[in-house]
Amino acid sequence: MPDIASFASKHFTIQRLADGVYAAIAIDGGHAVCNAGLVDLGGQLLVFDTFVSPQAAQDLKRFITDHYGQRPIVVVNSHYHNDHIWGNQVFVPEALVISSTRTYELISTSGMEEFNWYTANSAQQLEALRRQYQDAQDEYQRKQLVLIMGEYEGVLQALPNLRVCLPNITFDGRLEIRGRLRTAELWSYSEAHSGSDTVLFLPQDRIVFMSDLLFVGFHPYLADGDPFMLLKALSDISLLNATCYVPGHGPVGSIEDVKLLIRYIEACIDTARGMVQAGQVSQDYIQQMPVPETFAGFQLPQFYRANIAFLCKRLSSPQGNP
Repeated sequence: MPDIASFASKHFTIQRLADGVYAAIAIDGGHAVCNAGLVDLGGQLLVFDTFVSPQAAQDLKRFITDHYGQRPIVVVNSHYHNDHIWGNQVFVPEALVISSTRTYELISTSGMEEFNWYTANSAQQLEALRRQYQDAQDEYQRKQLVLIMGEYEGVLQALPNLRVCLPNITFDGRLEIRGRLRTAELWSYSEAHSGSDTVLFLPQDRIVFMSDLLFVGFHPYLADGDPFMLLKALSDISLLNATCYVPGHGPVGSIEDVKLLIRYIEACIDTARGMVQAGQVSQDYIQQMPVPETFAGFQLPQFYRANIAFLCKRLSSPQGNP
């Protein structure tokens, strides 16, 4: 069994979930940004998501090789967002990279546009964030800025050698990877958090790695997907009766965290629908809205107003109101 106590990284902590199942939980301000997973299938090691930077991915690879004496042979990319896939290069070409077909397409298109934007703008963005940090009035504001600065610092450090590594195996719907110890089930959901999102379910252990279909203690970002489809996906996953739900961001959660996210999305939809019906939709109005008390302690509060703005636009269109 890997000795977690002997491992240290400034990017993430390792949490054992079951024999041979580990979550790598991002540290605020580090260069991981998202969470990742490690699963020993029995003769095969699987990594679920690879962080935003090769630096963080190298630390995960070090943990794996130190404690297992072998390299992963399978890497799963949950979706195309950069904070989940830019560590791929650390594991290839030895490992096969798997994603849904739609995620592959999005990495090839929107993902490359994202890479080009970060290449051109990361230095300026980081400098602006550092100025905001110096001017921040309280510790809560500084904490939020530290999260984002860690991402840009990691990307800037990696940029001279950073490359986007595409998946080389794709699937649609569901895929099973069978090992001697356990089976990993991959389920893809269309148009939920992003154009396509894959979760990893371990039926023997009742553990599900949800990536950005679940945020725990963070405001989710709804504007790149369909919140109504996300609600359906969360309802589907909640029926698994899992004992452990690993989010894309935040600490390892439970079914109560899934239910809380459902309430969050429903509350955002109700708020936006009421604004549209009352004719109160304006950017100034949205920017002055307080975060509801139930969610006031969540990190990345800027996402709340972005979510409301997105939903107002969605619900104002004839096709956008189910």
